[in-house]
Amino acid sequence: MNRKQAREFVMQTIFQIEIKMDFDKPDIEKYMTECSAGNQKDYIRNLLSEICSNLSKIDGIINAASDGWPSSRMSKPDLAVIRVAVGEILFADDVPAAVAINEAVNLAKDYGTEQSPKFVNGVLAKVSKQLL
Repeated sequence: MNRKQAREFVMQTIFQIEIKMDFDKPDIEKYMTECSAGNQKDYIRNLLSEICSNLSKIDGIINAASDGWPSSRMSKPDLAVIRVAVGEILFADDVPAAVAINEAVNLAKDYGTEQSPKFVNGVLAKVSKQLL
């Protein structure tokens, strides 16, 4: 599994956790059994753990950057994509912010609506300015 596939798996897992409303105590190991992560296992486990543990902080950052469009109103796929990118920006030292944003836009193209890539890029550009 490469990093792009790992990022996609994290996004899909964050989406599942959101749907199940399982952020308080998600069984990350249970989710990990659903993929063959190979050399990306630590990256996936760490990113999932950090996102779940710091969800209120991440959502606060997203809400501050989304100009009147709170995370509670965002489509679930867009929100999952944005959460992964913010998690990478905050917690993945080996992922530059520009890469996290670019990969998030690509995920939004695959999983969102026609407007999703522009929306995701706009929110993450503001997040990046706030954090860096």
